[in-house]
Amino acid sequence: MLFIIKIFFSFLFCFLFGISNAYAVNKISVFGTIEHIEGGLLPDALITLKNQNKSAVTNRFGEFDLGKIFPNDTIVVALKGFQENKFLPSSNMKIKLYPKSLIQDQINNARNGDTVIIPPGIHYIYPDFDVDSTTGISINYKANVTIIGSDKSEIRLMTNRADIFYIYESTNIQIKNLTIGYLDSEQKNIEVISTAQAVDYSKALAVARQEIGENSIFKYDGKLRHTKGYLEPFNELELGDIIKVVSSSDIVIENSILEAYGNICIGSTNSKNILLEETTIKDGLYGLALDSSYVIVSNSFIYDNGEIFNQHQSQLFFSNNIIKISGYFVPEFVLINGGSIEMLDETVIPPPKPTYITANSFKISKQEITFDQFDSFCLATGKETPDDSEWGRGDRPVINISYQDAVNYCLWLSELTGKTIRLPKVNEWEFAARGGVKGGDDKSYSGGNILETVAWCKYNTKGKTEPVGLKKSNELGLYDMSGNVYEFCLTDNDSIIRLKGGSWANSGVGCRISDEVVSKINYWDDNIGFRVIEEL
Repeated sequence: MLFIIKIFFSFLFCFLFGISNAYAVNKISVFGTIEHIEGGLLPDALITLKNQNKSAVTNRFGEFDLGKIFPNDTIVVALKGFQENKFLPSSNMKIKLYPKSLIQDQINNARNGDTVIIPPGIHYIYPDFDVDSTTGISINYKANVTIIGSDKSEIRLMTNRADIFYIYESTNIQIKNLTIGYLDSEQKNIEVISTAQAVDYSKALAVARQEIGENSIFKYDGKLRHTKGYLEPFNELELGDIIKVVSSSDIVIENSILEAYGNICIGSTNSKNILLEETTIKDGLYGLALDSSYVIVSNSFIYDNGEIFNQHQSQLFFSNNIIKISGYFVPEFVLINGGSIEMLDETVIPPPKPTYITANSFKISKQEITFDQFDSFCLATGKETPDDSEWGRGDRPVINISYQDAVNYCLWLSELTGKTIRLPKVNEWEFAARGGVKGGDDKSYSGGNILETVAWCKYNTKGKTEPVGLKKSNELGLYDMSGNVYEFCLTDNDSIIRLKGGSWANSGVGCRISDEVVSKINYWDDNIGFRVIEEL
């Protein structure tokens, strides 16, 4: 019996010894350093284990040593002024912490009705990697929150593949007087491949892969393309948005600068009444990427974006903006939906059968081409700039140019934008001047029946042109289609030109929508300019 008991305890001892050794073998030595993500060792960081009763604090060299611990646990690192972060244990760890931003916390924690003042200077932020690595600042389920920058206030996100502001199911949110963007990068202009370089998309793709690489974006036939075949808006690239608005309304971005550096300036999904006022939208792959949203961009500066906008089932309205592509001023366009306008002559009894003005859909420049815009063409091509008759340049309509000059401008702008730009046909010009299907046949002049309210003419000018866009627009938001300068229309005749709209030198005759002047092809004057069409 005693022998059996001895054997039992011997087996028990061996079993327990084996178990303890097994656990001892599974333990690992955990030690390392805690560093700032931007460089520099961090003392006084607290390191704890989620399941084991063990902790350590980094010394003045940022070093810590937890000794031997079981590896199936989670290390939690906390330090004032830094994001709390979690890691799996290992030996010789080099842990990097991301700093917290005070203004980031203030905006994230703002309550309904709060106003957050951003102090002067540059505020660098990181996404909260422990919560959501795709967002820097979140405004969720809030109302009546205002964020205002002080003098030269900037917010910069320290990673390029996350949204800086994410606004979700919120209303009446205002962001004012701020520069917001990603860190500067060597973002290059989008390569435009013309139809002269490649007659179809497959050849354009081959040219792009050879010239700019296997993972690049280019523009062909008026659209952005990717050398890997991705389709717009390139969701595979996981682009960040400076301001992303989702299921929200009444969002105002005012007097701000948005610098995207290859990302997206404004993204919006299922949102309405988004207003950008006096805001710079620059350096994005897209200035705006919209899905089922209603957006107005007014009095803003839009430049050097790969594409000004990409929209799906959205309403986007531009008003009095300055647009640049590759440093050159370009016109702002208005979409004209095609259709027919019935023209009735009710002065004759019985009235004759109606006639119709018909046009397909197209885009047309909101205003006459200005000196700023035409001078950009001259700068780019080495052409001599036209004389301004000592009236001034800038936003006055360009004058003293020939029909061929206008055609050459269209060819240059087509090359710059990757779109097909040309002069309007007479029926397109008149369809747009009458306000399209929104207008009709009941107005003598574009925008109304009182000449001086819609046109610069001989009754309200001092014998010269005036800056564009100052008179009342028509139903489509088009300016100066009556008065200021006559406008070239596309002709298929090599010897004559057709002019529409009247000028500063005309009375009502000449400025009426129905009026037309025919002249020799090489005729030019200080009362003739033009506007352009973008084909769809």
